[in-house]
Amino acid sequence: MASVVYDNKAIIPSPLVSVVKAYRSAGDGTKHGVNYEISMVGTLLPFKGSPSGTYTLGDPSTAFWSLGGYPPDEPYVGGDVPFAQIERKQEALRWLFREDGKLLEWYGGANPPVKCRPTIRSISFPEGQWVDRCDYRIELEAEYLTGIIDEDLFDGSGLHDVSEEWQFNEVVGHDGKVYEISHVVSAKGNLTFEEIVGTETPAWSNAKIWCDARVAGSPDSDFVTYATSFTNWVNGGYTKNTTIAEKDGSYAVTETWVITEAGPGETAATYIEKSFTTVFKNDNDTIEVSYNGTIYGLQNQERTGGSSAIANAKAAIPTDSEAKTTTESALVSMLGTYEIANSPTQKNITINEKDAVVTFGFNWSASEDEDYTQSNEATIAYSASDGLYTLTLNIDIRGHGNTKEERLENARLNIPSDADALILANTLVGSQKPPSIVFSGDHTSKSSALNETRGTSRTSWTWNDRDEYNVDMSVEITYPQIVAAKIIIPGRIAGPIIQRINTKTAQQVTVNYRSEGHSTKPDSDTIADIMDDAGGVPYGPGVSPWFPGSYIQEADREIWNPTNGKYNRTRTHTVTEAGY
Repeated sequence: MASVVYDNKAIIPSPLVSVVKAYRSAGDGTKHGVNYEISMVGTLLPFKGSPSGTYTLGDPSTAFWSLGGYPPDEPYVGGDVPFAQIERKQEALRWLFREDGKLLEWYGGANPPVKCRPTIRSISFPEGQWVDRCDYRIELEAEYLTGIIDEDLFDGSGLHDVSEEWQFNEVVGHDGKVYEISHVVSAKGNLTFEEIVGTETPAWSNAKIWCDARVAGSPDSDFVTYATSFTNWVNGGYTKNTTIAEKDGSYAVTETWVITEAGPGETAATYIEKSFTTVFKNDNDTIEVSYNGTIYGLQNQERTGGSSAIANAKAAIPTDSEAKTTTESALVSMLGTYEIANSPTQKNITINEKDAVVTFGFNWSASEDEDYTQSNEATIAYSASDGLYTLTLNIDIRGHGNTKEERLENARLNIPSDADALILANTLVGSQKPPSIVFSGDHTSKSSALNETRGTSRTSWTWNDRDEYNVDMSVEITYPQIVAAKIIIPGRIAGPIIQRINTKTAQQVTVNYRSEGHSTKPDSDTIADIMDDAGGVPYGPGVSPWFPGSYIQEADREIWNPTNGKYNRTRTHTVTEAGY
């Protein structure tokens, strides 16, 4: 007599059972498990078998036969009763297969039962009259079957998919060849149940068992040699990251190493990861140079930490001169004629005792002269109110040296001369300066500031496009006007009698002169000559030459302020008849 029992509850008549064995394989074709796909196809009869259609309402557990043999048939009742009976049997069957991991058994005759603890995939009742019968189909999956010969032997179970990958990336910008190695092991598991008592193992836990067996903590030497051609290497930093996706049933481990090649038989005390950067600055013709590194202390050539490892890491911290030499050697083609100072402009050292790791950073401002670094800034401005162009130059110099006194002295001694500063300012503004504008001569202002602590200097110059004394001069000409007599007669309604008297006023020339920035009073005779030349005295406009005595000086007023260095003068001349 064939029987099918789930969770100690018999299904009668027994359904037909079919089993499909599906292998699960990785990308390389190796098998890592099987999946038994179980299908049970049967029929429910309204007044026969188990489950019963008359069980206690609300308690489907009472619907199933648990004694030997077959349950007795129920009395046949017509009408709608057969349909109601089948519906109750469907309800009981759905209730029975609501939980995964219960013991499923099927056997026939004297043969031992086949057992498993499956997960339920589906239960279906195809369309029909459901009056005298109702077919059903139940789909299940299991990781194993007991009671049959175990044909396969795998190194893991409960695995849906697995993956193992090695990645090798060369890290550029380091001293020597450096590789970052990643070992990624991942798996997706299935929910499984122990054969005897049915203890549940989560899907992610099955995935973890497979992954952990492949995490070694050191890179595979065959892969390393093949990918990098290293035959001997030193392990640097090692990190291990774990990802658990409980709901997805996934587990992954990523191991990462940084390695560099070692000499034959070399026993390394440290592994140093180095990087160099350069930034060229066109504005002040300097290069910003950085040398950064991480020192991993090694103990027995491995990253195990410990007192000897941190001692080894500390001992490998480069001195200023060692850092300078290493940087210049690494960047020789990029630096060209530029020189790095003996002392860095900035240095940082960080020590991690626990992990035996030291990080360091050196920064320099490399220039053509290692004694100092110069930064220049020039601006040109125009004032619409007075039509004045102003040129400004700011120069910052950072002195280099081993002491603050030496740095300050280098900053002070390398301040350019006034003439060189003007040439540099004109060069920097370039096409921003209109071609007709010329800056020459002495500056209108200059200031310098020195910082002893930082060893720096800042100097500013200002020039404008006028002469050094900011001269402003104007010429005012009053031309002759006809003179008429105005005779007022009392009672004359038409107004005064205007009578020409056959004469006119004299022509006058007034010259105004203003200047500033004088340390002493300007020479009066020199200024008078300049003003007379500007006003056409003794040569009048369009007339050449005037006769001696053709002009008469009417006024000459001079103002001199020795406090602010400003000078003002006004000269007025009347042109005589001989000048016409």
